[in-house]
Amino acid sequence: MLAQEAGTRAVALAVGQGARPRLTGTVLGSSGDPVSGLSLSFRVGTGSLAARPCGPGCYTASAPHRAPRRVDVVLPSRAVTFHIPAAARPANAIVARAARVFRGLRSLVYVESLRSGPKGGLLTTWRLEAPNEVTYDIRGGASAVIIGRRRWDRDRPGVPWRRSQQIPALHVPQPTWGDVAVNAHVLGTGRVDGRPVWVVSFANPTTPAWFTAWIERGSYRTLRLRMTAAAHFMRHRYVAFDRPLRVAPPGSS
Repeated sequence: MLAQEAGTRAVALAVGQGARPRLTGTVLGSSGDPVSGLSLSFRVGTGSLAARPCGPGCYTASAPHRAPRRVDVVLPSRAVTFHIPAAARPANAIVARAARVFRGLRSLVYVESLRSGPKGGLLTTWRLEAPNEVTYDIRGGASAVIIGRRRWDRDRPGVPWRRSQQIPALHVPQPTWGDVAVNAHVLGTGRVDGRPVWVVSFANPTTPAWFTAWIERGSYRTLRLRMTAAAHFMRHRYVAFDRPLRVAPPGSS
């Protein structure tokens, strides 16, 4: 399973196996609802395959030959290109172990880029200290400090903090993709900052959301992550693991 953004829509593609693998596209609107009734087709090589409905926001067709290496999902207003690996071995065990490593971290710092469409977006730095301490700072925007059941928030730099309760208390760190990961496959290998990684795709259908993760081989730490969901196009860059952090109330020395 692969996914990309198309304007404000999320478009996912699942590619089956066999002599004529089934192509299944899913389209979600910015509201989160499936987008049905589109004149959608798949372009494979020089041919065009008209898709038929297969459920809300779902479109399907059979490829004319085994294992296409490129599929264009053609929407009324644009085409979204997906490059398909020649072989994609199952990666359920890799993702499950990466989730356990996530939960076992003592601390984590990461930078998040989040958009709901092609323009704008937020850039946020998160600092997590197990088991329940969090800070986040949105560039030019809001910040928060959370310690157990206490929290402080402000809307922008320089304004007073507001104190309130955090109910329930957070439990961090947790895998960004949640507790569900299905249809995981290794798309290939590569390097992130010189470190060898698996490039893995999977989905969480309860959201629904589609993920590509760059998981370090050996440590099983997630170094990069891309999430595609309805009006939620997110990238994470994980920059520090298990380093000493001090999360303190605002204004404390």
